Parts: sequence; structure tokens; C-alpha cells
Amino acid sequence: MAARRILDLVDVTEKKVDPAQWTAVVPAAGKGSRLGHHLPKILYPLLDRPILAWLVDALRATAGTFVFVLSPEGRPQIEPQLQETLGDRGRIAVQQEPTGMGDAVLLAEEHIETPYTLVVWGDQVLLNPATVVACAVAHQVRAAAKLTLPTVVKRDPYINFVRDADEQIVGVQQARENEIETEYGESDCGLFLFSTAALFSTLAAARHDAQSMGASTGEFNLLQTLPRFETGPGSVVTVRIADEIECMGVNTPEEAEIAARELAKRQGASPA
Repeated sequence: MAARRILDLVDVTEKKVDPAQWTAVVPAAGKGSRLGHHLPKILYPLLDRPILAWLVDALRATAGTFVFVLSPEGRPQIEPQLQETLGDRGRIAVQQEPTGMGDAVLLAEEHIETPYTLVVWGDQVLLNPATVVACAVAHQVRAAAKLTLPTVVKRDPYINFVRDADEQIVGVQQARENEIETEYGESDCGLFLFSTAALFSTLAAARHDAQSMGASTGEFNLLQTLPRFETGPGSVVTVRIADEIECMGVNTPEEAEIAARELAKRQGASPA
């Protein structure tokens, strides 16, 4: 497995992972304004359950501990739901200012004791739990692993990974930074799995590098640091998935409707 940089999901056949070895970091400081919601986005209800609960469901088989990075104003609103959903498995870090996802992840470091850390955006409710487990397995079996991530090739990508002739990731283009000019691209699924030591040493080294800052937003962006994890064979592996619905976040009422229908279908029910 280590000799290949891109795997199909079916290549990862072993399905065993130890959640005690993994911590999930969830940057969740976003507001629900685009959804027309008065509470933080992660509390937006889908089929009468908040996004937070659906996200935990997708990650529970992989991660034993969760760190939610919240805004100061969002913490008192989210903390009771977090306690109800996770009990003592949930921890909180507070991001005082929205200075980027790289900074949000760095704030979680003091709460992490596991050898592996996964980072997932706080609205990725359609991730399949089996996909998360498969990616964790693909990461754990590689001695040199620093980063494992699922991606999908899709039209009009919000994110596009740029690779060289050897399939190494050499750049990450973002629509929000006005960098994508291709019709089709390789997009992430809002899920990134790291060896913990590599994650935080790499972020610390990148923190004051201009190349890690968004060209338009000026934010310290986790995505811009991903090429730094390419340090040799087996360091970075991509798991290619076919169903792009897993990559959809929930940012608008239209996306919320799509997510509710998909979640209902998975449960064998009809959305309200």
C-alpha cells in the first residue's frame, strides 16, 4: 500500500480501527446565518437532530475523543448539546478570532493525547462512517504515514489538488481565494487524517509562512499546508471515493434539504 499515492476505497479491505488511538478535531466556530438559523451552524437541525449529532455518528467508530473548536459566543450554546452527545469524550477549545482553520486546529493541540488525529469540518454530515474507518486503517498500516485524505473528482470543485507527475500534492487551489480555473478537479471531503506529531510540528513550522496564508482572505489555512506533509514514500496517501455526496457540506437551505433527504434514505425513512 505504501508504494501507491492514490488508492480506491475498495483497496482498503481491512475494517478494524482502535478509536482509543484517534482524536477528532472539529472546527465549529461557524454561524448559521447562511442557513437562516439563529444558532451556530453545528446546531442546525436535520431530521430533528443537530448537525453535531450527525457528525459524531459519522466519526464515532473511528475516534474515541473529540475536540470542538468554538467561538466565544458559540460555546455556551453548543456546550450543553456536546455534553449530551459525548459526555466526557468531548472537549472544547475556543478560537477568539476567526483567523483560519490552521489556527483552529493548533488550538486543539493541548487537548490531544492520541498518536493519531483526524480533522473534519463541522458540517460534513454526509461522510459515510465506513469511509472514515477505511481511511484510518489506510493511515495506521503505513509506518511513514503523515497524512491520509479521501478525495473525489468532480465538476466545479470548491477545492482542487494540484499534483506532479509522481502524484505528489504540490498545491491546493481554493475557489474562495479565486484560484480555480479548471472545470473538473480533485476535491477534498472535509476530512483529513494525520499522525499527531507530524500535524502539529508541520503547522507550527508553517504558521508564519506567507505561502500558508490565503491570498484573498489572509487566513492561516490548513489546506495550504498539506503539500508540506509530502516527505517521502508513504507519507501522504489519498483514498479516492466515487460518491461525491459524501463531500457536501451544509451551507445553504438547499444543501440542508439535500442532506436531510440523503440521511433519511440511509435510515430508510422519509424526511419531515
